[in-house]
Parts: sequence; C-alpha cells; structure tokens
Amino acid sequence: MKIKRQSAADAIAAILRSGIMSGAIPPRERLVEADLAERLSVSRTPLREALQQLESEGFAERLLGGGLVVTDLDPSDLEELFWLRAVLESELTKEVATRATAEEVVGLSRILDQMEAVSEHPELFIELGRNFHDGLATILGNERCRTVLRQVRHHVDRYWAVTTARQPERARYAAGEHRDILAAIRGHDGETAGKRMRAHILAEAEVCLETVRAIRVEAAPPNLAAGAAS
Repeated sequence: MKIKRQSAADAIAAILRSGIMSGAIPPRERLVEADLAERLSVSRTPLREALQQLESEGFAERLLGGGLVVTDLDPSDLEELFWLRAVLESELTKEVATRATAEEVVGLSRILDQMEAVSEHPELFIELGRNFHDGLATILGNERCRTVLRQVRHHVDRYWAVTTARQPERARYAAGEHRDILAAIRGHDGETAGKRMRAHILAEAEVCLETVRAIRVEAAPPNLAAGAAS
C-alpha cells in the first residue's frame, strides 16, 4: 500500500492505529521499522515519527532491550477505559437529552437503523457505533469532551473488535441498548438516558473483560493457563 505525501507521519500512524484497533496487527507484535517501511512503501523518517506517535498514545510500548511492540490487551487497562467512558458519556447523554432537537434525534435514529442492518459485519457495526456516540458528543457541542472521548474510544475499540469477533451476539444486545438510550433522549428524560448509557457501557465492559481474560488464558503456557482458569 503506497501512501501519498499528504501528512506522511499522520497517515502512517492512522494506518497502523487502524490495524491495531481491528486486531489485524495483534497484541505484542513487534513493530520493526525496516519491515513496516517495506510493507507500507514509506521512508523511515515519517515512519519513525508515526511509531513515536503510537507510543505516546499508548498503542505501542518500548521493550527493555529496545524496539517497540503493540501494547497487550490488559484487563486493568480495559476497566479504567470503560470506567472513564461510563462517567463521561452518562453525563453527556443526560445533558443531550435536555437539548436534542427532533431533527438530531432522527439523525441518530438513522445511524441505529444502519447499525442493525450491518450487525453481522463487526467492522461496520463498530464504525457506526462510534458514529452514534460521536453524534451525541456533537449535539453537546463541547469540543474538548468530544476529543477526549474519541481518544478513549480508539483504545476501547481494540477490546470491542476482539469481543464482537468472538461473541457476535453482543451486537444485537448493543443495538437494543442504543434504542433504549435514544428513546429516553427523544422523551427528553435526562436521568433515564444517562442511566441507560452507563448501563450500556458497563455491559460492554463486562463482556469485553470476559473475552480478554479468555484470550490471556489461551495465550498462557499450559501450567499458567490451568492456574488462571481455576
């Protein structure tokens, strides 16, 4: 894949970030400059800048002996991310319910229609889910909050992508939860909308935690996996 000279480091970082978020570049995989430069047909300088960017964002970490690897899926990290989302998005949704216009509610409803139509396609479902949540932040109009939530979701999507791949039925439950949230927003019931958003995010967290713990057991040596499973 060749990259045009738009903003090389950012473009490379976006490609690698997307690969990490989707699981195409798996946890603990080494990010070797020479290999990546050849695969992406880019020069080493912008690639190095892109890798530094991913490291600063928490998608990559430096080994003691040198070199970078993709950050592992970590239950503690997952719990922190979802806790932060639950706090921010429940308050955001509570506020949105008091100010959303009929037109904005229709726009959100269309996104949910599209999500339900692609529930069998995890990547599209996740992208539309991101659009729904971002749409709520847009209605709020707080750009700082929107930026923070986007950064958090970049990391959350790694866990969500793995979960929907292993537990595709979760998409159906998520779609119903989104509908319940939107119903409260349509009725301008801020308290209910906020509570439903919090419950939705914590339900996602529980399923993701179950999935990540299972993956870690599978990846562990037999003696450690037996101990972890007991």
